[in-house]
Amino acid sequence: MAPRTTKSAKRKAGLRRGTQMSPARGRKAAKGKGVRPERAVRADRPARGAVKAKSLSRKELGEFRRLLEDERVRLLEELEAMEEHTPEVEDQVGMDIGGGDDEDLADVASSTFEREKGLALESSVQQMLAQVEEALGRIEEGTYGNCQRCGDPIDVARLRVLPFATLCIRCKELEEKSNGAR
Repeated sequence: MAPRTTKSAKRKAGLRRGTQMSPARGRKAAKGKGVRPERAVRADRPARGAVKAKSLSRKELGEFRRLLEDERVRLLEELEAMEEHTPEVEDQVGMDIGGGDDEDLADVASSTFEREKGLALESSVQQMLAQVEEALGRIEEGTYGNCQRCGDPIDVARLRVLPFATLCIRCKELEEKSNGAR
């Protein structure tokens, strides 16, 4: 008697007409009564049915350029305001540490904390400014809006929220998972 490869067995195994059924799959289908084995999902490929983002139009690219340029101006103004305020704090801390005004230790600690907080905020703004500058450079190069990891277009909705994004959502999730595992 021939092996069981009838239409009904192929249908149970989830095969279409004209495809070959491997022996292991045929046995599994027969045992599992039509249950398909779990499919392995590769981490470097989008899931089946995932909508692929489209490339940016010229209009959208111009919109993002204006948005990034406005953000650059805002960050430069913020840095300028921080730098105007920083000398005052440094002068106060210098006087406190020198002990010229008989400040108590709590005041010195408070001033030092304020100075460190100001430096951390300034560093954060400088990093964001660098990201904006890099995004503007990618617009000039013609690579803006493409994921730097997989090369696929970054979804427009993501770019509207984070215009200097370098990774698509999927690659960013993979990066965060790999960083979290360390």
